Amino acid sequence: MRRPAAALRKESDSESELEIDTRVWRLRRGADLVQAWKRPPSKIELQELAAAARKLSKGACSYWIPAFAQPTTPVQRFALDVFHFHCRRLGWTPKRLKALGKNAGAEVWAQRRSGKERQERRGMNWHFDKDEDLLDDCELVVHPLIGTATYLSDAGAPLMVFSQPTLQMSEDGPLYHEPRLRRRQSDAFVAFPQKALHVAFSGQLLHGVPGVLEHSRGERLALLVNVWLHHRPIGLERCGAEPTERGGRLPNNSPGRSLCFRPKRGSETVSLPMQLGEWQVSGIRSP
Repeated sequence: MRRPAAALRKESDSESELEIDTRVWRLRRGADLVQAWKRPPSKIELQELAAAARKLSKGACSYWIPAFAQPTTPVQRFALDVFHFHCRRLGWTPKRLKALGKNAGAEVWAQRRSGKERQERRGMNWHFDKDEDLLDDCELVVHPLIGTATYLSDAGAPLMVFSQPTLQMSEDGPLYHEPRLRRRQSDAFVAFPQKALHVAFSGQLLHGVPGVLEHSRGERLALLVNVWLHHRPIGLERCGAEPTERGGRLPNNSPGRSLCFRPKRGSETVSLPMQLGEWQVSGIRSP
C-alpha cells in the first residue's frame, strides 16, 4: 500500500506529493538485535577505505547509492557490498530487491573524531536513525532496515546500542515523541573501536557514542552504511563518482556473535544521562 505523505501531515511545497510505501513500517529485521564481524563484508583494502572515509567525512552529510548502481569509487563499492551482504543474510533475493526499484539502496557517510577535540565532541548524541528530512517536512518517521558501522581505527569512544526504548507504532508509522519501554530493563550492546570491526544493528534501535566511555584517545574513524528497503530517504544526493576499478567477489562471511554488555560485580560504574528532544531516560549506569 502506498500513501501520500504530504496529504497525511501537511501540504507539500511542490506540485507533486511524496508517496510512502507503508510496507517499510512492517519490515522484519531478524531475531538478532546486534551482531558483529571481525572484518567487513568487502574485499576493499582498509587503508584505501580509510583514506576515502577521511575525505568523505569533510562533507558532514550522507549520500545515497541505489541497490543496483554500478560502483565507481571505493565508498560506493563498499556501501553496496555491505547492503547486499545484509540483504542476503536476511533472505532478500536479487529478484525481490529489483522489484523495489528506486526504493532499495544504501545510505553512506563517515564519522571522524580527532583525539584533540574536547571529550563531549569526541562522542555522538543518542538518536534513532531515520529519514531526517521526512520527519522535518511531514512529521513522519521511517527507520532503515539495518544500521551498520565499520571501524577504520583503534581509538575513540564505543558505539552503544539499546534494545529499548523504541518508538510507539501507529497507523502512520513510529511516533517520534512517544518512546515506549516494553520491559523494566533494557539490554545494552557496546562495540569499542577496533580496526576492521563491522557491527550491524536493527535500524529502529536507540544508539549513540558516549565520549565518557572512551578507552583510548586518538582518531576515531568509522564508515557508516544504512540499509534501506521500501523507502529512499528524501533529500539525499547521489554519491559522487570518480573512475576506479571494481572490487572482486564478496567473502563468505558468516554471522558473528552479538556483543553483549555485562556488568561485573563490584566494578565502578558511570552514569549515562540521556536527553532526546522533549524526553529523557534516566537510571542508565555503565561499568
